[in-house]
Amino acid sequence: MDDAVGTRPLRTARHPAAGYGEVRSSILGDALFGAGSRRLAEAHGRAHVYEFAWRSLAVDGRLGAAHTVELPFVFDRLGLPALRGQRGLPGPAEPPAALAEEMHATWVAFARTGDPGWPPFSRERRIRRFDSGGGS
Repeated sequence: MDDAVGTRPLRTARHPAAGYGEVRSSILGDALFGAGSRRLAEAHGRAHVYEFAWRSLAVDGRLGAAHTVELPFVFDRLGLPALRGQRGLPGPAEPPAALAEEMHATWVAFARTGDPGWPPFSRERRIRRFDSGGGS
């Protein structure tokens, strides 16, 4: 059953150590959130789309880059005691402060000017990716 559902290319290219459960979650997550969001952004014509890819180590690393994990980064609130530790969104390790500064500055720029600093989404799939490497 090594490749019973055709997941080997996805696992190898994007998540080399992922098990079938993780791959299934990734596929379902994209089907439930990603695909519809991309269609909506394309229909809108001026939407700026981003992906938050930094993986939290909370819940023994199982939380990953789940929905809402980026909120402490968006509002630059990583220092709040309630958000720290094994059950806090960023997890027990020290989260990247530079990523919080970058995300916060991006959201502030967007609120002030309507421009987050990258082109709107188009058929070429311009999705801004934020991760611990400072984004890409």
